[in-house]
Amino acid sequence: MKDDKREHIKKAAAECLARFGYEKTTLADIAARVGLNKASLYYYYKNKEAIFTEVVIQEARQFIDALQAKINTVSGCRQRIRTYLTERLHYYQQVVNLHNLSFDTLNRVQPTFKALYQSVLEREIDFVGQILEQGIQAGEIRDCHSGRLARAIMTVADALKHAACCQTDKPWPSEIDYSLIESDLDYIVGLIMDGIERRPTTP
Repeated sequence: MKDDKREHIKKAAAECLARFGYEKTTLADIAARVGLNKASLYYYYKNKEAIFTEVVIQEARQFIDALQAKINTVSGCRQRIRTYLTERLHYYQQVVNLHNLSFDTLNRVQPTFKALYQSVLEREIDFVGQILEQGIQAGEIRDCHSGRLARAIMTVADALKHAACCQTDKPWPSEIDYSLIESDLDYIVGLIMDGIERRPTTP
């Protein structure tokens, strides 16, 4: 029963966040949509940040599922990894734009978000590792420690995004030029793939 109510709360919160953005959404707004009073929400969630984090994590899981299904239709190890990382970056940009998030908000929710997102990240690392393994089996790339390389690739992808956020003087992530992050990401992935791809042997 409690889990069902939490799902209703998350659904109501997602609707409010999409309509008003994070800053303008209040616990009273969410409670009204569920038919509760504001005080009752505290039985299920300790604050708005906790609700928001669970909403974003749930949406992220759904997005990752859909993205991984899409990637399975793409040909070539290099292109599959490049497409995965690019679409993932676009999704982050979409989230900060949709919820009208400031850096202050991101910094507040970061500790809770990071802990909950770890399981999603591990799934992503496993998936990129599978792409690399399939590339090895297909003879596209040289044998390598696919799990370790997948973790390194995901770490680089997140580090580029984090660096861009830390180095900007703009107050809103939506104001960052994500095309620069995408270009750097594409360049680094290219270097990695150049190092492990098999080259045709000349007679």
